[in-house]
Amino acid sequence: MKVHDLRRLVSRIDSVLDKHLESNMVEYLQFSFRWMNNLLMREMPLKCTIRLWDTYMSEPNGFSHFHLYVCAKFLTKWAKVIKSLPDFQTIMIFLQSLPTSRWTDDDIFGAGFGGVSVKVPLPQGCDSSRWNYLNINLNLKLY
Repeated sequence: MKVHDLRRLVSRIDSVLDKHLESNMVEYLQFSFRWMNNLLMREMPLKCTIRLWDTYMSEPNGFSHFHLYVCAKFLTKWAKVIKSLPDFQTIMIFLQSLPTSRWTDDDIFGAGFGGVSVKVPLPQGCDSSRWNYLNINLNLKLY
């Protein structure tokens, strides 16, 4: 299940964040199920969603594989804030109403979204000739 894969990936990128969520009894299913089912459409403005989906379409298996890594980066972008939140309720309220309503393409593909690199096995179907390790960085030029 993609939600379980997301947790495994985030634990490799930011184990402190993963442990903070766990210690506050926040299950990934409680917030990322919507991300997976709606492909982040409810989390950002429509223009950004269209741009993100365009990127997914340019990648082999973009919707089925690359989306998982985008979700991991999306969660870790908010790591500092999430780690400062003291309990289940405040974490969930934050995760269900992320401050993305005024985002533009630059917030997704520019310096605002930043980048994180982690060595992980490539998902089945990814073109290994393009990646010797997966760079979870939405600043990538995918075209």
